This record gives sequence, C-alpha cells and structure tokens, in this order.
Amino acid sequence: MAIKDLLVAYDGNEASQRALEFAVQMSRKYDAAVTALSVSKPEPFESHLRKWIPDNVRESMVAARLDAARDIEAKFRAQLAALDYKGQAHWIVEEGQPDLTLARSVRFFDILLIGQFITAFSTEHRTVDPHELLQRAGKPIIIVPKDYKVRPFKEEAAIAWDGSRNAARALTDAMQILETKKKIYILTGKTEKHGSDLGALPSLDLNAHLARHGIKSQFVTLDPSRGVGEAILDQCEALQPDVLVMGAYGRAKFGSQLFGGVTRHILQHHKLPVLLSH
Repeated sequence: MAIKDLLVAYDGNEASQRALEFAVQMSRKYDAAVTALSVSKPEPFESHLRKWIPDNVRESMVAARLDAARDIEAKFRAQLAALDYKGQAHWIVEEGQPDLTLARSVRFFDILLIGQFITAFSTEHRTVDPHELLQRAGKPIIIVPKDYKVRPFKEEAAIAWDGSRNAARALTDAMQILETKKKIYILTGKTEKHGSDLGALPSLDLNAHLARHGIKSQFVTLDPSRGVGEAILDQCEALQPDVLVMGAYGRAKFGSQLFGGVTRHILQHHKLPVLLSH
C-alpha cells in the first residue's frame, strides 16, 4: 500500500517544525496529504472542583486555549507557505492526554511524524510518553531530530536487524518506504545468515526476502564493543541513510515502564529520522 496520508504532531516548537519539514519532503515524494494535529491538554481540575471555579474564569481558560490553538495553526500555515508547499494540508485540534490522543489518531493515517523526545527523558512531567505512544499506536512512527536539516533523499535506508519479532514488525511496517529506496543497509551484530532470536536458521536469508520485493540490500556487521545503540548510530553517521528503521522494546528485561537501552540511546542521540514500530 502506498504512503498517502501523513500525520504530524505539531505544537509549533522547534522539534515539531523539523517533523513538519520532513513530512513535507515525504509528501512531495509520495504525493501524500499532510495533516497536522495539535493536542490540547484537558483543564487540570478534578470534576468535583469545577463547580467552585467562577464562570468567567472558566470562560477565560477556554478562550486562552482557543487562542493558543489558533496561534499554533497560524505558525503551521506560515511554515507551509515558507516551504512553498502546494500539496494537501489539513489542521485538526483534539483535547486529551497527548500520548494517548496521538496514538488513537494515527490509526486513521499511514504514519505519524513527531519531533525528538528529548524532554521526555529528563522530566517526570512528560508532555508525551514515548513508551505509551509506541505501545498503543498500532502504526509506525517517524521521530525527527530537533536539529535535523532536510536534505535531498539519497534513496537509501538502514534497518537495525536482530531477527526478533519487533525487528520483523518494523521491517514490514516500513516496507512501503523501503520499496522506494535504491539500497538498504541491514545493520546486524551477527555474522551468519543473520536470522532469528529462535536460533540459527541457516536456510533463511533476509537479502533474498528483500530482493523478492525488488529491494537491493547489503549486510553491515556492527562492532558493538561500545554498545549496540552507539554502534548503530556510528554506522548511520558513516552511511548517511535517509531513515533508520528499527523495532522498539525488544527485550522483556527492559521492563514495561522504561525504554530499553538501545531504543533509549538512539532516541536521545540520533541525528537522522528513525522509524520505530512495536
């Protein structure tokens, strides 16, 4: 299925602006519509306290929230104009918890693009919980670094591959992108047939699978002596692919509340867009 419907998490900050720039670039390549979603948090009052808030105060709060949404939309429209974007563009505002609302919303689109989760790792008062977002979304998510500078596509991509269920899920979810690339680099720490977490499967070959999709691929063996996450990013720095594809939360020992070490490291330090799937 071709990419035709992109959702961008947009709140006007630098990270979301980079996500929108990358979405526009994808839109031009795939002739896809771009929809920006701004999530407004509910009023921070318990229902039993609302009756004690004067009507004029509640009205002022609602008006302020609407004004903020209009300001963000104006920034979105202005950025599209600055990018000379002539494609389909849509703007929606929803109220709710950001991570849950984004996860529910992207189910009606092909891919969600969002800015880098820098602050999510440094504060307990998270605007978006990346773990919750990825667990709930059901669709691939592209995370764009907040200082990423859009460049012409090389039409190359990289896949972090360990043969696990999550790596396979990410590969499948990214196939609509990978099939448009001239070359794919398969980043792996294994030297044999680069097969599976179920044990060696020497008769299976990921290169052959990708070739049947018309994709030219090449294995690149990582040196994980300084850590798998760092090894992946080192190779991406050397190869300069358009996007890194990887599965998230691949090890039970990482726990349900925290990022796994590899996922966490990459999302804190990546310099290229990363497509994550779970």
